[in-house]
Amino acid sequence: MAREKPQDVDMPVSQGETESLQEVDLGSRWSSESLPSSPAPTSHPGSNLTRFGSSESLVAQTDKYQRNLYASPSTTSLHSHLSCASLTPTLHKPDKSYKTPIRHYLTFCGLFFTIFLSGLDQTVTSTILTRIANDFKALNHVEWVPTIFMLCSTCLNIISGRIADIFGRYSVLLFSLVMFVAGAAVSAAAESIVVFIAARGLSGLACGGMLNLSIIVISDLVSIQSRGKYLGALQICFGVSNAVGPLVGGLFTDRISWRAAFIADMAMGVVALVYLALVLRLSRPAKREAWIESLQRLDYIGTSVIIASISLTIVGLNVGGTILLWSSPVTIGCLAAGAILLGVFVIVELKLPQVPLVPMWLFTVRNLVIAFSVTFLCGMTMFSIIFYMPVYFSAVFGANAMRAGLLVLPFGMALSVSSFASGYFMSKPGMYRQLLRLGPAIMAVGILAMAALSGKTSEGVYAALLAVPGIGMGNVIVSNIIAAQATTDKRHIATVTPLCEFFLSIGGVIGVAVFGAVHRNQLSDTLAQVSVSESLAAQAIIDEARRDVSVAYAAHVSESLRIKIADAYASSIQQALWLMFPCLVLAFALSLVLDTNPQTRPEEIALEHTDSDN
Repeated sequence: MAREKPQDVDMPVSQGETESLQEVDLGSRWSSESLPSSPAPTSHPGSNLTRFGSSESLVAQTDKYQRNLYASPSTTSLHSHLSCASLTPTLHKPDKSYKTPIRHYLTFCGLFFTIFLSGLDQTVTSTILTRIANDFKALNHVEWVPTIFMLCSTCLNIISGRIADIFGRYSVLLFSLVMFVAGAAVSAAAESIVVFIAARGLSGLACGGMLNLSIIVISDLVSIQSRGKYLGALQICFGVSNAVGPLVGGLFTDRISWRAAFIADMAMGVVALVYLALVLRLSRPAKREAWIESLQRLDYIGTSVIIASISLTIVGLNVGGTILLWSSPVTIGCLAAGAILLGVFVIVELKLPQVPLVPMWLFTVRNLVIAFSVTFLCGMTMFSIIFYMPVYFSAVFGANAMRAGLLVLPFGMALSVSSFASGYFMSKPGMYRQLLRLGPAIMAVGILAMAALSGKTSEGVYAALLAVPGIGMGNVIVSNIIAAQATTDKRHIATVTPLCEFFLSIGGVIGVAVFGAVHRNQLSDTLAQVSVSESLAAQAIIDEARRDVSVAYAAHVSESLRIKIADAYASSIQQALWLMFPCLVLAFALSLVLDTNPQTRPEEIALEHTDSDN
């Protein structure tokens, strides 16, 4: 059946259509091939209705018009090259009942609670790793706990959007929650460090899916002008949960057991799973033959290569300077192989797959490259603060797990408030550019102030200063997603959104590894100098304090030795802070060259690539 041509500008609009047109995406554009018989619409912020054939037209992606325009899958070369967010003709649209106020609020409450669980599980181990390592007698392997979590979460970030396009947002989100419950259950019951690390890897996969799918669903349901407010509220949930994660872990560990923290995670995961299963209403899943065909078109080679590249790089960064020397053939081999495989991945994506995992043309769009780069550099700092500042407070001020979590709380709270405020201001045209520039600048000021302080500064001053980089990160974490989505067509949301989270996560993984290596090497050198002039008994205490700083605050340790150990920890972590500063300066410099008036649309760039290939 032939597709009807859209009517003229003055066509009547029914009440039902008018209601659906309120949920427009003002940043989306149809490609010229989607409407072969009608003029390409143009976008003007502030309008509410779709007008075809007019210089003042806006593209509104409504249920009715999308059904007309995508009644059958396109067979053009452009569509096959650009099918980043639509491998099948099935559209991921909400049930109409979601637009009722009750359904609307119930849906978003469930998504926000899912985000809260993801952020909580991400940092719950940061204050209890030493206790876990002591129980398993595996102090040399404890660093793999956060590493494997972030590694699995990062690997899933890059493919979650593609999987969601095939099986539907609803199915993938609920399956992620099932994995979350399973990972928490195995973590709570683990009897060895190997089982515990594997369970944290499963939890990392789950949290990566929960975070990305929640953001994608929100982006599907909300217009781009309103999206900043919702993403700001989402980041409040994520920031608060990131901040209270160390506190919750420390509280359970000090009062009950570290296993109780994961039992609580499991219980909350079950609640979220049942709630979303009952409340969330999205599009029907694709037909069996449709998703089987889509599975056959997945980029398995590219996925395998990028996962191997990330894994080898992280292994090299973690064993270097700790288990093995940086000059060790194994360390060098892992890092070199990771870099080589990254190059192989680029070649694979350019040449082999019909539907690439990461379309390389995305990296020819200036604003996308800048958004990804700023996110990566700021992510290095954010996760390093979350994981190493509790160590600083424990070593320098003798804080227990719960108190160390409390002292890091200002960072997460400031991030939450800032992200919500950023989302509110994001509705103003072009505001995301200013926020993306302001964020790294504020973070750099805060990190510089913290690095310049001495170990004798009170813990309250440090805790208060943590709010400064938190404010900056709140600006970045919302504006980078809006910057990426505003630059691309709505069909690509499921590709660019996970990429934003991917670069945030991979920045965190590399930041924790790199700054952690700086911290460990500096600490080892300083403690080695201290132990030279100490007795054999003191040397034994110093060796044990390398792995568990709480040893320095035992009753039998002298005050002078305790101060030396605390100073060694303070200087090593401050050295890492000094290295964070140039990363943030670079992020700020990159944000200054954001294109404020892009002349070339991403789909036009993609068409050029397709034509050159043909």
